[in-house]
Amino acid sequence: MRLTLSDADWGELWQEDTTIAQSDFSEQVCQFSGKIGRGSDRYIPLRNGLYLIICDYQLWEDVTLDNLSSYDYPNYLCISFVVSGKVRTIHHGLTDYVFEVPGKNHIEFVSEGRETEDWSAGDRIIKIRVGITTEVLREMSHESVATLPKELRLLVEERELPPFYRLETTTPEMYMALQQIVNCPYQGWTRQFYLESKALELLILWISQANKLDKTPELCVLSPSDIDCLYRAKDLLTCNLRQPPSLLELARQVGLNDRKLKQGFRQVFGTTVFGYLHDRRMQQAQQLLIAGQMNVKETARLVGYASQSSFNAAFKKTFGVNPKALQRGVKQ
Repeated sequence: MRLTLSDADWGELWQEDTTIAQSDFSEQVCQFSGKIGRGSDRYIPLRNGLYLIICDYQLWEDVTLDNLSSYDYPNYLCISFVVSGKVRTIHHGLTDYVFEVPGKNHIEFVSEGRETEDWSAGDRIIKIRVGITTEVLREMSHESVATLPKELRLLVEERELPPFYRLETTTPEMYMALQQIVNCPYQGWTRQFYLESKALELLILWISQANKLDKTPELCVLSPSDIDCLYRAKDLLTCNLRQPPSLLELARQVGLNDRKLKQGFRQVFGTTVFGYLHDRRMQQAQQLLIAGQMNVKETARLVGYASQSSFNAAFKKTFGVNPKALQRGVKQ
């Protein structure tokens, strides 16, 4: 049975056990436990306006968390990198459902709005958050503010920042830095400097990637009719996971040109056409395997994979477990 909780419900079900100063650098670990699971937030303040937060949660029950957000203009930038687990989230009126899974990172700003998150029982959610104050970011960029990604540029210039949610792919270089943070071999001041260097590395890698993506053409103007076409494209993909149409064929079927389909799909749904197709395939595969009606080979074929090894690799990257292991766990 899935629990649906508000912010207030969520807070009441957790009890903070301890807040522990871990080092001379004011590193803190806040540990939580409650009726629905356990978790911890490790806050690591660094020099130069930088900080790291390592979040580690595991729930005992399926939970849907319904948030009503209300934030002032942010005085910091925070990028969240998913290391383990999966959360399905939607910012109502801003994105469709997106999957925050290993291999993805996200940054967001929603001054007011509603967000819904779906957490699965037993799934261990680990995220590493890299933050920096806008004041320090402004000083670091100095006369090169114009070269920052558009959201960061608006942030440091204290201009109006419209609501946004940006989900990107974590590169192999980012992944290596994340693993080095998790497995930091040092203590004391050497640990502090090591983590600071890795936080800066992640920030630089993310900004570099965002700048490359921002060099793509400007957002296209979408009419209500265009948006209806994009929703039809999404429905066509959902109904044809095994043999989806090509981009050109999909564009023709819904009455859009190739460029408007690709750019518009990302604008409306927060992911690419192929990213959405992949997520839907993985979601359906997970449901089929849990139901136990098909074996792994049959499931792979049904969701459009000719190669079982490719399916196994994609499934493990998405959910952190092999499909056979998932099925064995359900049967036990």
